[in-house]
Amino acid sequence: MSLPALTAVICFANEGEEVEITVQGLRDTCGDDIDILLINDASDDGRDYETVADRYGCRYLLNENQIGPAHSRHKGASWAKTENVIFLDAHMRFYERGWHIIVNEMIAQNPTTLFCTKSKPLKPGGEPSGAPTGHGASMIFMADDFNAALKPDWNIYPLEGAGPAYVPCVLGGNYAVNRDFFLSIGGYRGLHRYGGEEALISIKTWLAGGNCQLIRDVEIGHIYRDGRGAPWKDKVKYFHFNKLATAEILFDAQERAPYFKLLDALPEGKSAKQVFDSRRSFVHGARKVFQSVKRHPMAYFHELNDAFRHKESITPKA
Repeated sequence: MSLPALTAVICFANEGEEVEITVQGLRDTCGDDIDILLINDASDDGRDYETVADRYGCRYLLNENQIGPAHSRHKGASWAKTENVIFLDAHMRFYERGWHIIVNEMIAQNPTTLFCTKSKPLKPGGEPSGAPTGHGASMIFMADDFNAALKPDWNIYPLEGAGPAYVPCVLGGNYAVNRDFFLSIGGYRGLHRYGGEEALISIKTWLAGGNCQLIRDVEIGHIYRDGRGAPWKDKVKYFHFNKLATAEILFDAQERAPYFKLLDALPEGKSAKQVFDSRRSFVHGARKVFQSVKRHPMAYFHELNDAFRHKESITPKA
């Protein structure tokens, strides 16, 4: 039997029965053609997640201390034994057998592309929420409020045609990529704890000479969180930190300065900046790695992002 070409990297904390439901869905639709790596980020809900991993033939990692999705997913890519990886949340639903074959074929044809699938919003329990399906995203760069700035913005309008379509940004908790390409551009390095992965990795992919595409032929259901939010500690503070880190890694001094100023207006601003100051050398190291592989200026991404937001089709430069 040939080895799988795709590893599903699933980071979670205190997800309860959803972990098993998600893993069972993967096995039902992909069989043994997908390697599943479960990364338990220091769950403390008393669930026996390791037994779930054993039951469904998954590899299992336990973080004794919580490190957050960005670090866990980067670790998962490093631990993957396959050519390709797909990063999934632990509360997903899968509808078509063999969808992973389409993903693998797309990556084989486009090894410097970051892919996402259509994202079907679900309510707790897995029923459709009635919200529009996500078809990739674009970026909102500047806003009056720091919370709304440097943030992906859902595209809810179907993109014409069949097969993949270029989008500025992936979104939806289901991103697939060639493992070596992901690691070569620094992956999620520079981020800390929770939030902001989509913005950073999407822009890095475009600026490094790759691109982002929506796979229109695959739809994955995603249970989007209610008011309780994500199960990570101090998530608001670290979400703010990750925006600062993204700006530091990608932008020049003049373009990133307004984000630091916007943060001053928020009650969590001071603590987020303290975290940034304590990890400044780590962020600068991530910037140095990325700048060494960067092929396009930031203006390149702004141009294609603006075009997409005006509902124009976009294509990468040669």
